[in-house]
Amino acid sequence: MRAFKIGLSAVLIGLAPASAGAQLLSVPPALSSFLNNGVIESGDYRWLRGRFDDATAADKQAFITALEWNETCENQSRAAMKDRLTAMGQNYEPGRDVYARPVPCRQFDQLPISADVTWSAFSAALDRVRPYALGIIRATVLAEQQVIDHGNYAEQLRTRPLGEQTLRFAWVESQRHEGQTATYSSLERIVHEGILLRALDDRDQDNTAWLSALVGHEGWPTRSRVGDEASSAAWLLVQHADANPAFQLTALRLMTPLASKDEIDPRNFAMLTDRVQLKLSGQQQYGTQWTCKGGKRVPLPLANSDAATDALHAKAKLSSLKENATQIDTLYGPCPSAA
Repeated sequence: MRAFKIGLSAVLIGLAPASAGAQLLSVPPALSSFLNNGVIESGDYRWLRGRFDDATAADKQAFITALEWNETCENQSRAAMKDRLTAMGQNYEPGRDVYARPVPCRQFDQLPISADVTWSAFSAALDRVRPYALGIIRATVLAEQQVIDHGNYAEQLRTRPLGEQTLRFAWVESQRHEGQTATYSSLERIVHEGILLRALDDRDQDNTAWLSALVGHEGWPTRSRVGDEASSAAWLLVQHADANPAFQLTALRLMTPLASKDEIDPRNFAMLTDRVQLKLSGQQQYGTQWTCKGGKRVPLPLANSDAATDALHAKAKLSSLKENATQIDTLYGPCPSAA
């Protein structure tokens, strides 16, 4: 297990705003026609028109401008995250999907659609799925407005995950081909999930900024101070702060001395430990992080043998590796068959 150096300066660095160093970027004027109040609205893919063969020269140039600007924005965000981690004593190269991006960067993400898809087919898929996806997002916003940031520290913690959990389970519904999404084609599913995932990314990064500011003033929310539910809610927000590994590392360092005092749920501590270790060392200690390989659910690389990992599972009050695989399949559905 990699040793974590704990120090006040490292904690303060990790709690810096997620988009620090990238806030000066703004969308190029050539793309301003796609914006409404400074942002691209959910489900608006007019900027993507230039990706298709029958696009006009102007559409194609706008599309190229969007991709080039997005790459610049992402590179700056990655460099800022690397610098932040270096200041925390970690030599780590953030991957393409592991860094905190300011909102403008997140608006020009391409959807993983095949090259043979036409603009007509894409538009038809978008017209079918957009009302349902936007309905979920709007309902989420309305629910959040009633509860988010109301009450004391514990009450705010308990309600903060509402939006991201709603959107995650909507994505799970699509992954499992259930409910409204049961009859979606593969293209419709890609578009539907793309709309949801952008909204989810916004929630996760907003929650990270919110929690990091509160923790900086209030300290880590322990069981004895805010109760089990609120303390676990704080962990959940950190667990889903994958775009900001510096904050995840900061949270783990704050939680480490509290875990031995039973102030942190040992299961939460184990899962965040694995999340951070996988990023920094490529291996996990408790075996809580999984993927699909060859049509089967398998743990991401383990630092120990299966038997030793199961022993750590038991100590952290987690189920065995075999039981964990079954639970994940039950929640998300079985892995797709190997090609």
